[in-house]
Amino acid sequence: MSVLMEMLPIVEEQTNHWELIVDEKDALKTEIKRLNAQATQAKMDLHDLAEDLPVGWENILELANRTYAAYRDLTVARARLASFPGG
Repeated sequence: MSVLMEMLPIVEEQTNHWELIVDEKDALKTEIKRLNAQATQAKMDLHDLAEDLPVGWENILELANRTYAAYRDLTVARARLASFPGG
């Protein structure tokens, strides 16, 4: 019985560790949904701008940079999610 009692803190610590991982993974999934929505909106804005050219040509660089940043951030977040245990 004393061996089991000695192991209890270790088991609790491991359980707490996994709970933190699950919480962080869930938060990251929520963040990915938000980033995906931003990237999709930026893509649609860029598409709309391209269709209306030459009107609005002066916004190409700003919108392209925003779209690039949105997809870069989404890619980084997805890679972080893939690095969690169990993908």
